[in-house]
Amino acid sequence: MKLYGRYNSPYVRRVAVTMRLYGMDYDHESVIPFDAAKASLRRLNPIARVPALVLDDGEVLIDSAAIIDHLDERAGPGRRLTPPDGPLRRKVLKFVALELGIMDKFVAVLYERQFRPKEKWHRPWIDACETQIRDGFNYIDNEINGGWLVGGQLSQADVSLAVFWDFATRLRPKFFAGFNCNEIDILTENLRGTPAFKETLPVEGALAATLPDVPEMEAAE
Repeated sequence: MKLYGRYNSPYVRRVAVTMRLYGMDYDHESVIPFDAAKASLRRLNPIARVPALVLDDGEVLIDSAAIIDHLDERAGPGRRLTPPDGPLRRKVLKFVALELGIMDKFVAVLYERQFRPKEKWHRPWIDACETQIRDGFNYIDNEINGGWLVGGQLSQADVSLAVFWDFATRLRPKFFAGFNCNEIDILTENLRGTPAFKETLPVEGALAATLPDVPEMEAAE
C-alpha cells in the first residue's frame, strides 16, 4: 500500500497512525495538494486532495474516513479501533464526526488567515468558527472517562482526537492557551509516546507566507 500526503495534514496523519497501530506496512509519498503537486495528485483524486491510499491491487481510496473504514475491515473485529456494530460503534462515530467538524472549522480559519489579507478577514465568521472549536473541544474534554472516550479503551475517537489536538495546539498555541482541556492534554500526551505517533511526526516547512502564531498550515481532506 502507498499513502499520499504529508504528516503535517492531520487527516493524513490519522490514517498513518491507524495503519501503524494495526501493524500495516505502507510506503509513504510526502506530497502536498498545492502548486506543482496537484497534477500528480489529480490522477488519484480529481480534486487533488489528500490523503489518498493506493492498495496493493491498484485500487485508490480517498478521504480519511473511507480509508480508515477499509483499514478497520482489514484489521478484523478483534483489533479494529471502531467497533463493528452496536452502541459503542455509534458512540465512536459520534465523537469522530464531532472531531472532524472541529478540525474542518479550524482549517477554515487557518485558510482565511493564510490566504486572505488581514484587512479582508471576516472577523464575525472567524469568531463563530472559533466558538465552535472551543465548544467542541470543551465538550469532548468533559466526556473523557478513565483516560479514554469510549468503552474504557483506545478507539478511533481517541486516535483522531490526539492527532487533531496535537495539530491544532502546535499551530495556534496562543489561541489554545486558555482552553484548560486537561483530559485531552493527558490523553494526547500518552499517545505521543507511542511508536505510531513518534514515527509520524509532522515535518515543519513553509507552505506559503507564515502567520504570527501559525508556523505551518496544511490540511486537505
